[in-house]
Amino acid sequence: MGQWRQAQTGLQKFPRVSTALPVRISTVDAEIDLDTGKTFFRSAEATTANLSRGGAFVRSWEPLAAGRRVIIAIGLPEIEELQLMGRVAWTRRALRAREAEGIEVPGYGVEFVGHSTAELATLDRHLAGLQRRFGSSPTANTNPAFSRP
Repeated sequence: MGQWRQAQTGLQKFPRVSTALPVRISTVDAEIDLDTGKTFFRSAEATTANLSRGGAFVRSWEPLAAGRRVIIAIGLPEIEELQLMGRVAWTRRALRAREAEGIEVPGYGVEFVGHSTAELATLDRHLAGLQRRFGSSPTANTNPAFSRP
């Protein structure tokens, strides 16, 4: 299901804030084990590199294919976790060097979809807290390798 698509740089719909939050990613659609024929779901622990109202960049050496539907459980300091439905929008499978910005790590971008007003309000409060903590405005970060705890 899905296909690999390289990350595209450019303007984002929502400003991204550099983060290093723990996340648990679980696939929504079952896969079939080619050896046994049994269905299974993927689940992995990872860390964000940035976060916005519209999605997150997840650092991973085993990125998921674009188009995969996932549940992303984000560990937030104020609450135990925030669970959002998402879709893998793009994938970066290899380390790449970028001039003046350092190394970009492998991972994938998750676009949040099908969320409630309450979930968005929780995310907005967290992003506003990060803005107060680290500066006046979120970082329009195009380098996911850079993060602040």
